[in-house]
Amino acid sequence: MSKGTSVNYQFGAFHLNAIERLLLRDGQSVPLPPKVFDTLLALIENCGHLIEKDELMTRLWPDTFVEEATLARNISDLRKALGETSEQKYIETVPKRGYRFVADVKELTGATLIVHRRTRSSVVVEEEVEAGSGVRSIAVLPFKSLGADEADEYLGLGMADALITRLTNIRQIRVRPTSAVFKYVGLRQEPEVAGRELNVAAVLDGSIQRWDDRIRITVQLVSVKDGSALWAEKFDERFTDIFAVEDSISEQVAAALMLKLTGEEKRLLRKHYTEDTEAYQAYLKGRYFWNRRSTESLNRGVEYFKQAIDLDPTYASAYAGLSDSYTLLVVREAISPQEGFAKAKAAAAMALKIDEKFAEAHASLGHSMLHNWEWAAAEKELRRAIELNPGYPSAHHWYSEHLTAMGRCDESIAELKLAGDLDPLSLVISADLGRALYYAREYGQVMKQEARTLEMDPNFWLSHINLGRSYTQEGMHPEAINELQKARELSVGNTEVLSFLGFAYAAAGKRDEALKTLLELNEQSKRSHVPPYHLAIVHAGLGENDRAFDWLELSFEKHSVDLFTLRVEPMLDGLRPDPRFERLLFRVGLASPESRKDPKEQAGAGYEPGAGL
Repeated sequence: MSKGTSVNYQFGAFHLNAIERLLLRDGQSVPLPPKVFDTLLALIENCGHLIEKDELMTRLWPDTFVEEATLARNISDLRKALGETSEQKYIETVPKRGYRFVADVKELTGATLIVHRRTRSSVVVEEEVEAGSGVRSIAVLPFKSLGADEADEYLGLGMADALITRLTNIRQIRVRPTSAVFKYVGLRQEPEVAGRELNVAAVLDGSIQRWDDRIRITVQLVSVKDGSALWAEKFDERFTDIFAVEDSISEQVAAALMLKLTGEEKRLLRKHYTEDTEAYQAYLKGRYFWNRRSTESLNRGVEYFKQAIDLDPTYASAYAGLSDSYTLLVVREAISPQEGFAKAKAAAAMALKIDEKFAEAHASLGHSMLHNWEWAAAEKELRRAIELNPGYPSAHHWYSEHLTAMGRCDESIAELKLAGDLDPLSLVISADLGRALYYAREYGQVMKQEARTLEMDPNFWLSHINLGRSYTQEGMHPEAINELQKARELSVGNTEVLSFLGFAYAAAGKRDEALKTLLELNEQSKRSHVPPYHLAIVHAGLGENDRAFDWLELSFEKHSVDLFTLRVEPMLDGLRPDPRFERLLFRVGLASPESRKDPKEQAGAGYEPGAGL
């Protein structure tokens, strides 16, 4: 193979596009951190030939000294991503010399590949390079309620959620997640218009009407290209037969798309997590309220998930929903970390006891562990979730948070881009990509990314936060204060925004205004909970390091979720030279590898693991 002459390669079930930096397995994206992707590309371009370790490290890290262990870890991660086994080898290790890619590789010129390109609005467009390759992406819109009782609105979203869960098990197609279609609840949107907004080739659109114990469902699969119906059907059934209806819709959609399913995919397409229709209705209501994400709606979701579990104690999906709810309630500071994470982990563990291969439950468990500072266990669970369901955007999103906490910012950004490809209209994912760029100190890129997010919603306050923080770090103080004041107005009194605004005032030399934010935070703490971390941020901005450390110590004692960004937060850079900061990192589990290797040195500095600052 001539080195560097092609951009598209095929080996086994994999396609690789070098320009788009995309690896597909059976049409499904395989997430790879940037350096792992570069390792794969180097091996493929030299397929069949030995690459010496020194040559490979020079290519991957041209301006940085790294140890061989770093390269070995890249190779190990690559083997895991490819699913290498003793029967199927891709990479051969030549002891003490280097590596060789041993699988058969074909250079492609006109092969069927899904190529992803970005428009100016940062929406991913899927282009099928070869005509006739069939539909490769689909969205399921919330079914429209035709009854007079709007209380059944949850049922339309629930039907969509159930079908999305089933169809996601087919790895030949990309299915937009429930979070991507939630905005269409109650809207009479034309399916082809929604399909263009969601960048999919086909849309499953339906209506649902319920009376007494009966249900009528009308559904059609619509081509976004020309609005034609690829398939349509009508069902008049008893509500107790709703699972059979979902089975039939899923199977007929797969048939209409001319997909050849594996035995496992066929089994998962018909899998029911419960046979109890009352439990199912309670679960649908739980997910409906969970998707609204306010503290009040999350609490309502908890109650419905508990109802579902009471009706069917083996309902794995309900346990996963309960876990997700408790984790977000802790993040929103509605319940304590001690209470919330214990309940979140117990619920996810119960779901996995029922079904060990339930990807969403692995993601739920990993998400709760991440915010509970259980770093290694969280990564294991989140990677397992991605392995089981690469199309689940929340798993990529939450894994990116773990990578940020570890200081692996390039990998975090890559995971968030994958999540964005899967859920291109998600404001949270788009804004959090800006946040990841902020932690990577790529402030110019933050501004570009958040401009894209604000094109979708000019009032999305998280984007204004990320812009304000980035402007502060760039010394653009009037712009920073303006953005953070906007964020404060839009967030209706969020104390995190107020703390960032206090830091921005301090950085701009407006000490009196910064002190006023401290006063406001202290006054608000008399009425409601104010995380001590937020006061630490303002004191850090004012250069009052001792006071900042006092509040960080209290954050540690309260096991604050905010500390997961301790290693990367630029606003804390003024504290990093102080030995107390490294000791705090060590106690949270985020100390640099060098400090972890020499605990005696920590003790010699007057520190004992587990002792206070």
